[in-house]
Amino acid sequence: MKQYKQSLGAILVIILSVAYQVHCAIHGFDLTDEGYLMSLYHWFGNDIDFAQGAGGYPLTCYLGWTLDHLFPHGGILGMRLWGILVVTLTEIVAFLYLKRYFEPKTVLMGLLMQTVFVAGDPKPFGYNTLTAFIGIVAFILLCEGTLRRRYSLMFGGGLLLGVNVFVRLPNLASLAFLALPFIVTPRETMKLELRKNATYALTIGCGFITATIAVWELLVYWGADKLTVELITSIPETLGGDSTHASDALLTKYIDNYLSCVWHFFVFCLLAVVAGVAFRLKSRLLGLAGLAAVVFFLYQNTYMRSNMLGDTLLAMMNGLGLFGSLYYYNKEKDKRAIALGAIIMSLIFPLGSDGGFQTMWVGTWLMLPVGLSGIYDFISRSAEKQKTIYLLFCSPSAKNTQSGLKAPASHIKYGYAFCLLVLLVTIFIKIEHKVYYDPGDRIAKVHPINSSMAKGIYTGAEKAAIVNPMLDELKRYVKAGDTLLVYDSSPLVYYLTDTRPFAGISWPCVFYGKQYVRKFMQAERETSTMPVLVMQYFYSSNNWSEIQDDYYALDSRMAFSNLDMKQNILRFIGEHRYKTAWSNGYYKIMIPKERLDQN
Repeated sequence: MKQYKQSLGAILVIILSVAYQVHCAIHGFDLTDEGYLMSLYHWFGNDIDFAQGAGGYPLTCYLGWTLDHLFPHGGILGMRLWGILVVTLTEIVAFLYLKRYFEPKTVLMGLLMQTVFVAGDPKPFGYNTLTAFIGIVAFILLCEGTLRRRYSLMFGGGLLLGVNVFVRLPNLASLAFLALPFIVTPRETMKLELRKNATYALTIGCGFITATIAVWELLVYWGADKLTVELITSIPETLGGDSTHASDALLTKYIDNYLSCVWHFFVFCLLAVVAGVAFRLKSRLLGLAGLAAVVFFLYQNTYMRSNMLGDTLLAMMNGLGLFGSLYYYNKEKDKRAIALGAIIMSLIFPLGSDGGFQTMWVGTWLMLPVGLSGIYDFISRSAEKQKTIYLLFCSPSAKNTQSGLKAPASHIKYGYAFCLLVLLVTIFIKIEHKVYYDPGDRIAKVHPINSSMAKGIYTGAEKAAIVNPMLDELKRYVKAGDTLLVYDSSPLVYYLTDTRPFAGISWPCVFYGKQYVRKFMQAERETSTMPVLVMQYFYSSNNWSEIQDDYYALDSRMAFSNLDMKQNILRFIGEHRYKTAWSNGYYKIMIPKERLDQN
């Protein structure tokens, strides 16, 4: 009966999480990240030259193109629904596996937190979710293969790791899983099992190499190999530049992220103890006041201090997952292997992202539920031993212990559960109100976008009033299949208008600085008729700014541009005598003078 209730509860939670993801998929609009992926998906299999940048995630782009090609009328919403399917499969697979080893309720709570947070991303089908799904399945095969000594499972896990590299090239870091056979072996037998573990690692590596070669042959067949090589060779220039992906910027960000994890884990633990004390107090009024204080401080340190990415919430989720998983370091071999593997996954998957786990939040899919279970197990074992935490310098031997503030572990369990519930509600509030890339109350996003490819997608009145007039006016100057130049951070416009990006680059920040200018000037030399130009005069990433009249001034800070790029676009406008045909302040539609005269 208990097993039946657990299964029924899990099914209900998954159904509710799917319903909430659909709600989020309908209410939210993103010009940048999602727009970039949609433009790549649209052209990857039709004309790959117009999908420059796909070399970073060729397999993702091929799958996206396949879905876009098979369901051409699905548009953005259709692609988001496919993403929800991937997220749901990830949730189900992770739960079915983890519940065998860890406390099912806390596992389900962790997965629910993760799913709700992922729902805030407006591009649920993409390299983030595919990385998580393939990575988790690969990890399960590797872990079970290593623990059960099944070479076929280890080889299969290695195959999936190799495939995952082409979902997102930084997933090459998943080679760290070659160390899994060694780290799960107890220290006292490590030397004795060294040869066996080396054989396991070699088996995983063989699977990885096999998949890498096979997928590379597919890239050659698709004609995407050149794009991948080009992107890889550009990495040294990017790492040494002044973009957000520069090596020093990445290192600083990653260090700050994990320092924040330590702080937020400490805050959560302290509040869980305070909540435990509040549950123990005889005075209901004081108890409620204590719980109210816990809610206030937890909410203040997460939601109120978070940016649009939800940095503080992610720090707390990663902190709980990390320290809770470390609890299993000296536990049973199975739990130790899963916990340490989950930590490895959390550390390597965000690598390469300019925000670390703030923008690549797939690492906690396993670590968070495992970590929450670890903390729960620690508290439960402490309760069995009747351990008590004393506050305000109360001494267990003092005569007035009964009147002092103390929190037995049995009551801290309630405090822990209470804080988890508050954290889940806080995550929900964040996703509902601080929408990633479309800030504002989600329920107020009821205004459509004037494009058949955005059917079923809604945003706020202000954003719709900015984009829709531009899309309507643009129909006068371009038709499907035309080449268009949208500068600089509205790549979704290409997808909404079914147009080809000039130089094949829909988002300049992908080919940053001089590299972008080289691509741009090459396309300029090879083009006989200059394209219609859509110039953007506001920041469109996250919270949209007001009109920035000096957006292209040489001394201004553009979101995804440097001095070379600004000088290049101003030169281009001047040399080809572009004139403004329409403007609403946020956008200007510009046409070369000779074409404007013809119209």
